[in-house]
Amino acid sequence: MRITPIYNDEIFQEYEDVLSRDKFHFTEENIINFLSIFKSNGINVNRTKVEEEIFPDPKDIVFYEVAMSKEDAFLVTGNIKHFPTKPFVVTPAQMMAILNQ
Repeated sequence: MRITPIYNDEIFQEYEDVLSRDKFHFTEENIINFLSIFKSNGINVNRTKVEEEIFPDPKDIVFYEVAMSKEDAFLVTGNIKHFPTKPFVVTPAQMMAILNQ
């Protein structure tokens, strides 16, 4: 099974900002290479607006809305409590189990 990342410009910018944080010790070259691979193998999509759900952190909405924009997409997160309980919102361990089926 092939995994194709989906994102939008907001998510891409968030990844760039997070990877650039000093605590991760990534070189600028590694960040550029990773983001280039991510972008060339991913799909840039528009958000599907969601208004009926409640999010503890409004900055997380974009990840949920991007996942909603593509059929058979998953939102893989270590912060599962930040999102509504939906079958497509999974932890990394749950995603590995899905991939191993």
